[in-house]
Amino acid sequence: MSVNLQDGSGDSGADAGGSSAKAFSRHHTAWSMHVSVSSEILKIPSTKNHTATPVGDEVYVFGGYDGQKNHNDLYVFDIHTMEWRQPQVGGIKPSGRNGHSATLIEHGTQILILGGWLGNGPLAAGDMHLLNLSPLKWVQPTFTGEPPGPCNMHTADLVGRMLLVFRGGDGRAYLNDLHGLDLDTHGWYSVKTTGEQPPPRANHASAVDDFRLYIFGGWDGTKRLNDLYVLDTRDMIWSLLRPTGCAPQARAGMTLSIIRDCLYLFGGSGHTTRCFNDVHVYDPQEQAWFLCMNVANESFAAPERRAGHVAVVVDRRLFISGGACGTQYYGKGKWFILDTDAPPAMSTATAPLCAESVRRVMSEYLNKEQFSDVVFVVEGRRLFAHRVLLTLFSDYFRRAFACGMRESFEREIEIEAISYETFYALLEFLYTGKLRLSEAQEKDVCFLMGLLRAADQFCVDCVKQMCERYLTESVDFENVEGLLQEAERFQATQLRLHCEWYRRQQNFESEDKDRLREIPRGHSDDMDDLMHHAEHGAGASSSSADPHARASAPADSWSSSSSTALAVAAAAAAAEAAALAAAASAAA
Repeated sequence: MSVNLQDGSGDSGADAGGSSAKAFSRHHTAWSMHVSVSSEILKIPSTKNHTATPVGDEVYVFGGYDGQKNHNDLYVFDIHTMEWRQPQVGGIKPSGRNGHSATLIEHGTQILILGGWLGNGPLAAGDMHLLNLSPLKWVQPTFTGEPPGPCNMHTADLVGRMLLVFRGGDGRAYLNDLHGLDLDTHGWYSVKTTGEQPPPRANHASAVDDFRLYIFGGWDGTKRLNDLYVLDTRDMIWSLLRPTGCAPQARAGMTLSIIRDCLYLFGGSGHTTRCFNDVHVYDPQEQAWFLCMNVANESFAAPERRAGHVAVVVDRRLFISGGACGTQYYGKGKWFILDTDAPPAMSTATAPLCAESVRRVMSEYLNKEQFSDVVFVVEGRRLFAHRVLLTLFSDYFRRAFACGMRESFEREIEIEAISYETFYALLEFLYTGKLRLSEAQEKDVCFLMGLLRAADQFCVDCVKQMCERYLTESVDFENVEGLLQEAERFQATQLRLHCEWYRRQQNFESEDKDRLREIPRGHSDDMDDLMHHAEHGAGASSSSADPHARASAPADSWSSSSSTALAVAAAAAAAEAAALAAAASAAA
């Protein structure tokens, strides 16, 4: 079969060289990787120019080219279980192809396959196939009007009840005509536009944000492009955007995805078929390009350089799979996941260096009267300690015992407003270098917050940071504001960043639901579908070799604390803070 050259794989142009860009550091980003057992059992082929269409909590992957032949198999990936299946599908399935488009239409009940490269003629395919999702069956559409004709390396995007096809190539020529499918009348028509129309191209990338259709880059038959156009679909006016910052290098076969009002561009092939695995972000508010830098886990979990891959958006995450770079084809059963607003990275200070043999000896003297020269009285209970050992691992005790005040010589020192369990855990860490908490204590917000305050007062940074780590696992909708206030008060930076991150996720989820509620009543069916997707999973459109979809999923769930516990924590915080301030003043 003949090779699809309209993806730019035959380019032999000169290398464009390197470029510098402004770093996108608004949020913490992180790569991860997922390979399921089911993908290996199914032997899902490695292909490029296939499609991936989100449907609720699943992604439907179809077609592609493996370097020797086109495929027409359908695979389904479950976003929640992270497993693959190959369903039985009725009807006559389309011929194997690549460079086609696959778009979810009709309130999420059908996927429209359009065009692609079959490899058996001078022109691309212009045929259409519908995949009914319930029950699964291939059927022929009955649209009226004049369809786009041969389509190859094009894009097809859903804007309201209108499917817009930017044709790209037809297998021979490079085009820039725009076609529409009215999903109410089921009729095709040629879309008339004005303004600065994008020049002809194929293997470009597109994305839809509300009423705006973005087109980026591609291959025009002689060179790769890196321009960015937007179509205002309300009045059908094209505009060439001129962002600040440094635009991505010219490329084709990349993906462009809308995530929380920003466009994320990944990968693609450049001059001399050199491939990329960089992530660029276009911020429409700032009208600027940024480059994602210092992405966590990049050294071992980022995808290899590639083009012709797929990208699927699930809430704030971007799922990447498949594609190729030269003769190297990558498995589409393996997902690389970019979290564009990952939870802040947590770090824990290491305990002061001390030989293990010394620690063992020290631990034997924990709360032992032998050689003890100071006794702490906590809630009426006595804890035996040793001044010289405490000064080794706490700046607070070092200052207190050397200041000449009563703490320097008194045999007994009363500790107020701190529970016995809290002070014992702190003392145990100073003697053993280990924080030993019960399973209940690790989840007790009140206890952990008290221990964090005590660690802050007695200058034991290791314990403070450990408490921050445990507390982040218990942040929820009810306690986030209280914990944020406490984090700011005691300079618990990691806990503060995590609370701000959690609050940001809640705000985005709330804004998404508010936007969906603003859909006119005349589109109640669309609203019901979208609200379901916003609450339960992913779902939107997907296009050609650059299938992209705006999808939403539930925010990360957190373990909850009761309202009573929160009230107790707040009261304890106020009382304990006052007592700590008094104790610190006395020590000084």
